Amino acid sequence: MASTATLPASVPASLQPTIAEGIEEHNHKAKALLEAGDFAGAAAEGSRALDVLPDLADISIVRGKALLAPLLDCLMTADEGTKSHICRQDFKGAYDAFRLALIMDPNNTMAAMELERLSELLKRMPDFTPQQNVEVEDVDVSGPDISHGHGHQHGPGSQHEHGADCEHGADWKHGHGHGHESDAYEMLDVIIIGAGAAGIGSGFMLTNVFGLDPSRVMLLERGEAVGTSFRKWPEEMRFISPSFNQQGWTNSFDLNSVVYGTSPAFTLHAQHPSGEQYADYLSELAEAAKLNVKTRTEVLGVKPDGNVFDVHVRTASADGAQKEETLHARYVVWAAGEFQYPREKPDGMAGAELCVHNSRVRSWAQHPGDNFVVIGGYESGADAAVNLAKAGKQCTVLASTAAWNVQTADPSTELAPYTGQRLRDVTAAGFSPRPKLLAPLRVLRVEAAAEGGFNVVAAWKATEDLQLHQLRKPIVGGEDCLGAEARLPGEGKEVLVHTPHPPVLATGFEGSVASAARHLFNLADDSDDKAKGCLAGAPMLTAEDESTKAPGVFLVGPSVRHGKLSFCFVYKFRQRFAIVANAICRGLGRDTTSAVEACRKMNMYLDDFTCCKSSCGEAC
Repeated sequence: MASTATLPASVPASLQPTIAEGIEEHNHKAKALLEAGDFAGAAAEGSRALDVLPDLADISIVRGKALLAPLLDCLMTADEGTKSHICRQDFKGAYDAFRLALIMDPNNTMAAMELERLSELLKRMPDFTPQQNVEVEDVDVSGPDISHGHGHQHGPGSQHEHGADCEHGADWKHGHGHGHESDAYEMLDVIIIGAGAAGIGSGFMLTNVFGLDPSRVMLLERGEAVGTSFRKWPEEMRFISPSFNQQGWTNSFDLNSVVYGTSPAFTLHAQHPSGEQYADYLSELAEAAKLNVKTRTEVLGVKPDGNVFDVHVRTASADGAQKEETLHARYVVWAAGEFQYPREKPDGMAGAELCVHNSRVRSWAQHPGDNFVVIGGYESGADAAVNLAKAGKQCTVLASTAAWNVQTADPSTELAPYTGQRLRDVTAAGFSPRPKLLAPLRVLRVEAAAEGGFNVVAAWKATEDLQLHQLRKPIVGGEDCLGAEARLPGEGKEVLVHTPHPPVLATGFEGSVASAARHLFNLADDSDDKAKGCLAGAPMLTAEDESTKAPGVFLVGPSVRHGKLSFCFVYKFRQRFAIVANAICRGLGRDTTSAVEACRKMNMYLDDFTCCKSSCGEAC
């Protein structure tokens, strides 16, 4: 097949020599220079002849695709009888074309990607018949940036290692690749760990928007059903972001929706859904989208294996029987969230084991006791105070900052209006019992009191200068539980608050990454000047939310951070689903142009942070 070599555009195509003619001319000159003893000149002419190899590689890729397309069409559309006659040998022409392209141009990412995709397909094809067996030599296709077609280099700190165990040339006859010995070896495109808001949202994005086969995108959920974390919320807890069905009237959509065109407000007829309600919304989405969700499945480990990830899991059946197995995928999306990983040992506070974390409370009204100390004053602490007060129970909130009187431009770093209004209601004159709000205090320790119950010892911090602007009025707690002397703050001065029941920790969440995925993500070090405030301890990510430690692993959900920007609410982190989907699908060799354009129109493709405001650190 002839093609024109690359020459300046001013040269008419009719006058451009073909590749074959160009090679022949360089070959003739090189031989003449070699015979004349001009070795440097001969080498230079030889190099110029080889400059056409990338063009030849492209031609070989075209040939491979042309040979492959009819076979794939047959697999997709033919009846089972016709499909049964297709075996690995039928794909050898395409395989050799892609392999030849990579030999001619080791930097050709398209060749590497096509070879990988075809190799995965071959693992699921029937073996050769004996008379058809053809040995395929192992080929070292290593080279820079050939892993996925967009710069990924799998394996801890290394590029692909091809050769004896290379999937492109390994055990063509049996399709085992990577040293796996099971004939049932199945390769998934993506494994998503977690089937909550981030997992379901990104699973929908990958399959229903970017077009991946749902059967090749598996979501793993260790709970009994989709949205298990939401089902474990305290009965009284509600979404602080309001749901509202705006479809058809604005370009925006329901703040708590994880899929464009859906609305929890419409589905549930609830402005502030409960955890149980929201889990039902997610379950309906998963069912409607035919997502491949594997429940009662706990992830025991994720291990890079060349350019594939081995995900070791333990699955429990309905009768309690357990089975361990290893799943395999090209990419992993970590969507395990935060709620099931509470921060139960706050730094610098002794006696935390005597407390109960707010996430362990099933209902504030049913929680044993009638007088509590709540440690922490942000959303969780304020929610606990409100619901205890509404249940007729007394509580005292000890907070490091008076978060109820913080005003910032970023809604992630101030109390939600919904929380603020409820707190105003229960601290208003005439309400009883009014919660006591004390700040700024640093809780030092919790001790078992000799007379029974618990003593919480705290120290005053420096006086805060919190400025409320415009029409905001400060929230003031109920009657003080401290003596007159203790009511006069002095930095470092200790105060003691007694409670007959275990204190409630409203200290936030460590999150699933820090608790269970440190081997997959680098965490920002607080000693680094660039890792202060909300970024301290946060997973370090690329611009596409890919791990900087384990390329091929992506993060979605409330743990995503970029600089001072926190993506802790649904309406924030959902805008990154398409960023991750785009990176993965390009790595799988798919054209994502139309999907990205569609996501931009949906306001679901946030790749420009200049529109985002941040006040990280003001309430952290």
